[in-house]
Amino acid sequence: MTSNGNPDSRLSQRDKIRSPADRNNTFRLGVCLILWCCHVLLGTPLTTQNVVIVIIDGARYSETFGDTNRTYIPVMDNLALEGTYLEHFYNDSFTYTSRALPALWCGTWTGVRDTLYEGVATKYAVQPTLFEYFRRQTGAPAEKCYYVLKYITSLWLPSFHSQYGPQYWPTYHSVGSTDVDVLGQALWVMDNYHPQLLWIYLADVDGAGHSGDWSRYTSAIQTADSIVGVIWDALQNDPFYADQTTMFVTNDHGRHDDQHGGFSGHGDGCDGCRHIMFLAVGLHVRQNQLATQVRCIPDMAVTAADLLGVDPEYATGEVMEEMFVPIEVQPSYDHTVPPRFILYTNYPNTFNPHTTIRYELPEEGLIQLAVFDMVGREIVRLMDGYSAPGSYQLAWNGRNQAGLEVPSGLYLARLNLPGNTRTIKMVLLR
Repeated sequence: MTSNGNPDSRLSQRDKIRSPADRNNTFRLGVCLILWCCHVLLGTPLTTQNVVIVIIDGARYSETFGDTNRTYIPVMDNLALEGTYLEHFYNDSFTYTSRALPALWCGTWTGVRDTLYEGVATKYAVQPTLFEYFRRQTGAPAEKCYYVLKYITSLWLPSFHSQYGPQYWPTYHSVGSTDVDVLGQALWVMDNYHPQLLWIYLADVDGAGHSGDWSRYTSAIQTADSIVGVIWDALQNDPFYADQTTMFVTNDHGRHDDQHGGFSGHGDGCDGCRHIMFLAVGLHVRQNQLATQVRCIPDMAVTAADLLGVDPEYATGEVMEEMFVPIEVQPSYDHTVPPRFILYTNYPNTFNPHTTIRYELPEEGLIQLAVFDMVGREIVRLMDGYSAPGSYQLAWNGRNQAGLEVPSGLYLARLNLPGNTRTIKMVLLR
């Protein structure tokens, strides 16, 4: 479960934590994945080549973006000018790490189970994780999906779900004992493997908070803040990641507010424990944006999945579309000929107002993809023309051909290829 290796000699030039440097590198390098471009008309283009997620365990909102002076997070405050941060992001269930982290992984509040794995007592998530969705649905190898954290003898595990499970787990890189060690290892992983999904877990803030030492706690936040800056700087100066990456920075829980025991503990339902930070920066993220919609932990993994073009089918969260810039895009497709004529169940379903419709064509031909109401009236035609074989994705924004919103109800999406028809049911609930 733990990969071995040491940072190369370039790490010595990075081991001093620094603020983001000038970001002028616009060199781009594509990667070989199916790019599923979303939201054809008015939706959000939730596709990116790479997603990097940084978890700062146990940072209280009042010491991060809840502090109007941003005393302990000057780097992230600066990064917020390039991205979006959420004013109301919450842990809406268990405010301790062993349950909140699996929820962040899975996009839902999942059960956890005790197990003995490779001779070590640990826990695993019942529901599939973002890592498993990504690897199974894209075919990405293990080295393209990394989880970097300090050395832990009993790593908490993703799921053993019958459709997902260990063959789709991330590569765990569990090395070092401090957040600075984790930074060095993350940079090494980025340099050597260029994972498309990278999860970086920083544990020192929570440990420092539990010590009851305020100075140690706030110092750990400052260190984590600087680490975020180094990671973002490295992403922007690597041709693989530059202009092709979205980064999220968040945490699993906060700490008691002053009325409920203070910063050294957590675990109840007070605002200090529930209210947590969320920063997004990168491809298509709105710049210098404060998002005020209330969001919660399961929404993070679902949004990351949408960015990567995968369906988190057992998740319950929602895509945080308010963080992204809407653009009009054309359907994307993979030129690899699929073996079947398929119209997949739309996602999400139930939806409001956007849903994504995926289909595969085994042969070329004239196709139509249209939406009908339950009495057979055509609402809107999403595709009408010649298509080559391949995998496609379109989106419907809940509007008719004239651009007017249609009411809540049950609708049919029907895909026609000469000699073949496929239909799915879609539920719009406004």
